[in-house]
Amino acid sequence: MKIRDLLKNVPHTLLQGSEEAEVTGLCHDNRRLQPGDAFICITGARFDTHDLTAELARAGASLIVTQRDVSLPGGDTAVIRVDNTRRIGAELAAAFYDYPAQKLTTVAITGTKGKTTSTHMMGAVLRAAGFVTGTMGSSGAILPDAAARELIYGAAAQNAEPSSDTPGYVRYKLTNTTPDAMDVQMYLAMMVASGCTHAVVEVSSQAMKQYRVEGITFDYGIWTNIETGDHIGPAEHKNFDEYLCCKAALMNHCREVFLNGDDRHAGEFLARVREGDAGLPERIFTFGQNADADYHATNLRRDYDENSRRPGIRFALEGLAALDVQVNLPGSFNMYNALAVCAVASRMGVGEDAMHRALGYMHVPGRFDIVFDNGHFRVCVDSAHSGYSVRSHLQGLREYRPKRLVCVFGAGGNRAIARRFEMGEASAELADVSIVTSEHNRFEPFETICADILTGIRRGEEVVGHGVAYQVIPDRKEAIRYAITHAQEGDMITILGLGSDTYQEENGVKHPHSDKDFTLQTARELGLL
Repeated sequence: MKIRDLLKNVPHTLLQGSEEAEVTGLCHDNRRLQPGDAFICITGARFDTHDLTAELARAGASLIVTQRDVSLPGGDTAVIRVDNTRRIGAELAAAFYDYPAQKLTTVAITGTKGKTTSTHMMGAVLRAAGFVTGTMGSSGAILPDAAARELIYGAAAQNAEPSSDTPGYVRYKLTNTTPDAMDVQMYLAMMVASGCTHAVVEVSSQAMKQYRVEGITFDYGIWTNIETGDHIGPAEHKNFDEYLCCKAALMNHCREVFLNGDDRHAGEFLARVREGDAGLPERIFTFGQNADADYHATNLRRDYDENSRRPGIRFALEGLAALDVQVNLPGSFNMYNALAVCAVASRMGVGEDAMHRALGYMHVPGRFDIVFDNGHFRVCVDSAHSGYSVRSHLQGLREYRPKRLVCVFGAGGNRAIARRFEMGEASAELADVSIVTSEHNRFEPFETICADILTGIRRGEEVVGHGVAYQVIPDRKEAIRYAITHAQEGDMITILGLGSDTYQEENGVKHPHSDKDFTLQTARELGLL
């Protein structure tokens, strides 16, 4: 692709060079630059690649995109200035991959909680209806095997592994819930090339803040909920209003929007969605338990399958669609996830049978994921990493009817401090035993994080009116091993925070670790498997 073709729809100023050169790839990491790449300079929290333009030119960049005036010796390398390199970089990625989202029916899902589960539900329903569907989110990019075997888009294709839950599909590991714009477009292009007709994308607030899905108009958008105190901090959002605005911004990129009308911030959120330009969204629907919602749930009830010893929920969907819904996951919050998915599916014309086949047999990696069950005790892995999600998770686990609920958890470093207090409080109130350990400490010492969690536990003790059983085991593997070796008949051990992550981050280093794999390894070593 020639530079002029790449820039055809992008406002820019040519500072030097010619737009007739060829672009063979896109890059924003100077360590991965290949000759012929267009390099997008980014100003980050710790590093600014605008300072490396001369080095980038010597390394063979065919185009350098900046948001500053730059002059390079020789003047051969093409350099353009744009108003925002993150936003324009996303648009260039869409152009480079020939606008793959326009060739798919797309669903975007955002919210504080429920994004990953809803993404899996939506993908499963669409596949059950016969649509070849790719998904992208916390569990990775999941798409048909043909994409890995027939096309290779950069180094990311080397991360493929068979998807255990979707036969014939592969999973590519992602560093972020929503990867950077170049990878978003790359995976969408791979979905198109492998025969996908539909794509479901989990979109975080950070993704909106950093323009990772800029240049995409989604056909459908789902907003699950929003919680105060989460994702607020120096490394995320400066305050709740910014967080809310970033969530709402996604809905202004969608043709049809489905909003949780029961959420206490629904009015604030809706006001920001209606402020959208370009005529989007075209239609707004609400879902919830209120009879005024366009899609509303009635007769919510909890099930328990005595044979499998697994709980579930049932409810009736009424309003613009009518059907009975059964989900093999516990918790009223999963009613909201399933309700939103069924509402969108009904707008697509998906039949009730497909919804039943998908939602009645859900398995979401790292979400209420029972990874071990020997008939005497069970071990669950979940990504819950805030007070709200820990509380909801532990309440849901009570539906499994455990004799004791043992909660192994930590809190993320360099993230909203309020999470730590709330997580400690929730575990103290709802678990029988709490084991505090490390999570993604990032650049914070465990001792600081742990002290805040223990403050939360003491608050929880005040709520319940008595002391609670807890201990601190800093090493996560040792904490998991301790919980398993001290398991009692009827225990449910839940390991929270990492979910399906395959690493644990400390001081900027990602050490290989999987809660699921280590649980199974420990069980084998103890002769439990």
